[in-house]
Amino acid sequence: MTSRAWAIAASIFGLATLGVFVAFNFLPDVAAVYAPGEAATYVSAFQRSTTLADLAQVFGDPADPAIIAAMDQLNTLDLYAFIPLYALFLIAAVFMLGGNAILKWLAVFAALIGAGGDFVETYQQLQLTADYQNAATHLPLIAPMHWLKYAGIGLNGILVSALCFTAERKRWVLGVVGLLTLPIVVAAYAGLVEPRAFTGAVALYWTTLLVVSIIAAVRAKGAPA
Repeated sequence: MTSRAWAIAASIFGLATLGVFVAFNFLPDVAAVYAPGEAATYVSAFQRSTTLADLAQVFGDPADPAIIAAMDQLNTLDLYAFIPLYALFLIAAVFMLGGNAILKWLAVFAALIGAGGDFVETYQQLQLTADYQNAATHLPLIAPMHWLKYAGIGLNGILVSALCFTAERKRWVLGVVGLLTLPIVVAAYAGLVEPRAFTGAVALYWTTLLVVSIIAAVRAKGAPA
């Protein structure tokens, strides 16, 4: 495939990822419980839950069936649409950028680690809400997979930055933005910054990557990736 073909693929998958992200707020069960943009705070808290007390902060005590239904609807769309789409977006973008083959495949591997962690995390969340009376048995994997997800995405950002700085065609803005991801994830894991800091860093990275992909899809002349 040419670099332009990869750019077109990245643009399509990136826009689809963005569409699903927006759709999260308008799912019927979600809209019935949360105001637009409010669900993300509780989704993040659920993903980082390690105790029953953490779960009570998300679902209430006793758990509210409406909140469980909202989380199930979110996580089902996440599992079957959002995760596969963003994985394909990140992979296509890597090959669009070109550059060192080893760096490219390491960036792909990092993206797959992130998506794999996300898949396990989301699957476990669905298992938990389906068996809430035994929630403690489903908790142990959720938070670790949450951090593995962001570590993989953050590492992908670092490797994409390396491609941006070393490829024949330099992409300085994307390179700098990609560098922010992993350090902010590490800082959040260490408790030095709020969790919204790393979600913001990833959102900025993906948005910049999407803009670069769209520009490349429009302007590229079809040079081999």
